[in-house]
Amino acid sequence: MQSLNIKTYLLYAIYIIRTNPTILLFVAGIGLINGIGAYLPKSSFTDITSSITFIATIFINPVIYGIYYEIIEEKYSSLGKIFSTYVAGYLILLFCMYIPIISITASVMSSPQIDGNVGFIMITILIFSLLYLYVIPTYYITRTLVGSIIAGVQFLLKNLLNSAPVLLMALFAELLLLFTQYKMVWLREVNLFLFAFMEFAVHMISNIVDFLLFIILIYILKNHGLVKKEDLQ
Repeated sequence: MQSLNIKTYLLYAIYIIRTNPTILLFVAGIGLINGIGAYLPKSSFTDITSSITFIATIFINPVIYGIYYEIIEEKYSSLGKIFSTYVAGYLILLFCMYIPIISITASVMSSPQIDGNVGFIMITILIFSLLYLYVIPTYYITRTLVGSIIAGVQFLLKNLLNSAPVLLMALFAELLLLFTQYKMVWLREVNLFLFAFMEFAVHMISNIVDFLLFIILIYILKNHGLVKKEDLQ
């Protein structure tokens, strides 16, 4: 079985992120706003701010993916061009990807034993997140929607063992976010500064790991037999 050269691509990814530090300023800005929000009393203003940062994240991430992808491709388009090229398709792709999760969650939540089903829902989301590991990078290469889901999942299943290192990276990022969401709530009551710092640190670490993964997966797909756009149409 052919090696995916993950170690080499990891070094490429680290170099790309290290030599383009301004890209992370967008992510840091969102994290900083969330951290400051932890100090503010609960109000309609903080609720609006949280909603704005959440919506901003939805649009910023696909733009950052696009920037990194175009750095790899040596295209260097404007932010407006990257936004118009990738964001709409990315959002539609996310919706298509998570239809199974939404359906499963809806059926589970309709059960009278809600408390016992929360863990099942989290495990379901985690499994699908790992199953879809190659899907978003495939979309950036092929610019197809359903074809990207099929090709991305097929690539993972065909290269499951060789993909173990990137699967572990993805699992680490997902578990880190789950830990923040469900296990750090008590810290807010004990030490507000430490809570804000940890939330910012987790936000940055999880995003950096995510971007490293995206770049690594782009290199893997480009160099190890992903089908081309015309084959997916």
